[in-house]
Amino acid sequence: MKALLIILGIIAFILILLMIPLRFSLDYGEKTTLRIGYFFLSFRLYPAKGKKPKKKKKKQPEKKKEEKKQEPEKKKPNKLKQLLDKHGIDGLTEILKEAARVVTELLGGLAKHLYFTRFNIRICVVGDDAADTAVKYGYVCSAVYLPVAVLCEHSVIKKHSEDISAGFLAEKSAAELELTAKIRPLFLIPLLLKALIGLVRIVMKLRS
Repeated sequence: MKALLIILGIIAFILILLMIPLRFSLDYGEKTTLRIGYFFLSFRLYPAKGKKPKKKKKKQPEKKKEEKKQEPEKKKPNKLKQLLDKHGIDGLTEILKEAARVVTELLGGLAKHLYFTRFNIRICVVGDDAADTAVKYGYVCSAVYLPVAVLCEHSVIKKHSEDISAGFLAEKSAAELELTAKIRPLFLIPLLLKALIGLVRIVMKLRS
């Protein structure tokens, strides 16, 4: 009976740990920082903490080496062509479809379980002249608003704002992104395992 209670206690403890959300924070602008947190722990992934510079060793005079005849460099084989020759166009297309499916399922699953507490985008588009600025502004709007709309549809976003402007009077383009999100490991682990299984299948097909 005691052993069963201990096992149930361990399972409950693991479930509690899996329910504590992982936190991600990204600030992109003049300075870029990326942090990840769990419970009361927080780690800065980017920029990495600088290492102490190593002491420079005194350079010893290099010994003269005999000049060797330069051999012609061998051309590196084209990997895409190798895959095409090995699997044929139908086989390669099937592998690419499988890879696209794995990525789509992973991103779709992540979007459903992500909870954004902050999602702010500010972009000022500047081109070579007024006409170029207008064209680039339209391109940036189409490239940003559609993914954001899809994300808003599938994810929970508490606070968000998008501010894209055409900087006819500005000197250069500028972009800022503020993002804070969290996801529970209980949902993240199955998604990663499923993606890993799909990746293994793709690798096996490539080797077969």
